[in-house]
Amino acid sequence: MSHSTGFPGFPLFDTAELIHDQATLDRYPGLSSGLSALPLELESVRKDFDICRSFLVKYSDVSGTYGRFRSEVQRFLNYTWVIARRHLHQADSDLVTSYFTFLKNPPNHWISRGIYPAFLDQDDLRISNPDWRPLALRSRDDDGPYSISQASLNASRTALQTFFKHLMIRGYLDRNPLLDVRRRDRSAKPRLEGNESTDVRRLTDWQWSFLLETLTDLADRDERYERHLFVIVTMKSLFLRVSELAPRQADQGQWRTPTFGDFRRTIVDGEPYWVYTVFGKGDKARQVTLPDAYLPYLKRWRSVLDLPSPLPVPGDSMPILPSRKGDAIGKRQVQRLYEQAMVRTADRMEAEGFYDEAKQLLAIKSETHYLRHTGASQAIEAGGDIRHISEELGHANATFTESVYVNAEQSRRRNAGRKRRV
Repeated sequence: MSHSTGFPGFPLFDTAELIHDQATLDRYPGLSSGLSALPLELESVRKDFDICRSFLVKYSDVSGTYGRFRSEVQRFLNYTWVIARRHLHQADSDLVTSYFTFLKNPPNHWISRGIYPAFLDQDDLRISNPDWRPLALRSRDDDGPYSISQASLNASRTALQTFFKHLMIRGYLDRNPLLDVRRRDRSAKPRLEGNESTDVRRLTDWQWSFLLETLTDLADRDERYERHLFVIVTMKSLFLRVSELAPRQADQGQWRTPTFGDFRRTIVDGEPYWVYTVFGKGDKARQVTLPDAYLPYLKRWRSVLDLPSPLPVPGDSMPILPSRKGDAIGKRQVQRLYEQAMVRTADRMEAEGFYDEAKQLLAIKSETHYLRHTGASQAIEAGGDIRHISEELGHANATFTESVYVNAEQSRRRNAGRKRRV
């Protein structure tokens, strides 16, 4: 795509590593000219830009959070300037309501097929990428129409809530404009009262069993698939995100790599337990209890790596997922292992005549959160204490966990409904 297709906006903020360089726009000629060409008073436009940049700088050391906030702020600011033709200090509930309406049915020229970087290198300059758009279909091969999910709208609201709080603290807004936005205006689809049910992006029990059986069989026959098996079982059993199995930036720009030393044996009331310490979002540490059924997979993986002990010992600095160079594989490689596992499982489903099931699995082959959600949902349905599971997921409170995951009550309700006689 290019600007000739009619998109009137432009990218605003660079990567977390380069956001500090945008204190001046000397290296950003396209951005500078774009701001000047807006049908608004330039001095106020620059103030809008600067306060948004100061907000993003606060999160530049937490890559995942920075990425989400940058996407939302760029999108909202493009809408405010280009569509609403207002300045940021004029944001009110009417503007935010119209923005959410816009997100539900955006013009095609606001949407890209595939993810594109905001800026490109050219000599010593950063050039605005004409293919960038505020909204995107994740796959370039996806020919379907764009539609926004309720989860995406909720994520937009959460990001804007934090953003508006920053603007109020800085004296840029007197009131949070989200306070007066009606709930139905933030809903992806009209909601019929009494027709609500929790919709969790998870695998069915059959899909999970089929996936595990497929990978175990592949690993038994070909050692190359041992890594796939370990990654899939670990993400599902320990409720992990992809980023929590790969090196990530911590405080002061230091990189932290998950190692076998993060597994630790502990004694509670005379009983031995194994726990895994996760360093997740916002550099927050949490501990996840290892199920007894997980330990054979941990031993199996350490045996493949030819490590001296079946289970980790204190101070073990060996990366959990070592690369051929001796360091650790990155987030994208972990993602690729998940995708390959899903594709191989779908191939087996198709070979055994489960054509619809294979298509369903391929449709989510890039959605790694399905493993985390599956593990948490199954734990809750098996009778696990939701407060404990909430802590191991790294959620702020159990109420949020209950709002996201299928619980045992709903499972029993659905099973009872299926068994009613006609």
